[in-house]
Amino acid sequence: MNKLIISTLFFVALSGLTTNIFSQEEQPIKASEAYKYLGETKIVCGRIVSTKYLKNSSGGPIFLNFGRDYPNQQMTGVIWYGRYSKYFSYRPDKFLKRKSVCVKGLISDYDGRTQLEIRTEKQIKIRE
Repeated sequence: MNKLIISTLFFVALSGLTTNIFSQEEQPIKASEAYKYLGETKIVCGRIVSTKYLKNSSGGPIFLNFGRDYPNQQMTGVIWYGRYSKYFSYRPDKFLKRKSVCVKGLISDYDGRTQLEIRTEKQIKIRE
């Protein structure tokens, strides 16, 4: 095969991999259990009960509080909206509030709190 066909096939295959980050094989975990998986990339599901957008803070973070309201949240989704707003077609703090979602990302700890950084809306799947 010629190089153009091979590179086109490779691009199509790669595109298919990147558009759906939620694989069928991965088992989601509950937001209340995310703390058990620090340092791992997982799909975490739960209800966003409250949000907070610190527009005037460095990086313009949006905090998505899962399970319970701050400061007793089970996990926090963090979006550095000042940096990554172009990867969202909506304002996450408004659109996602009170929705049940699954998010995929690296689970980490910040000051004893479980968090997951979200950089694009493709990491989020709204549950019906």
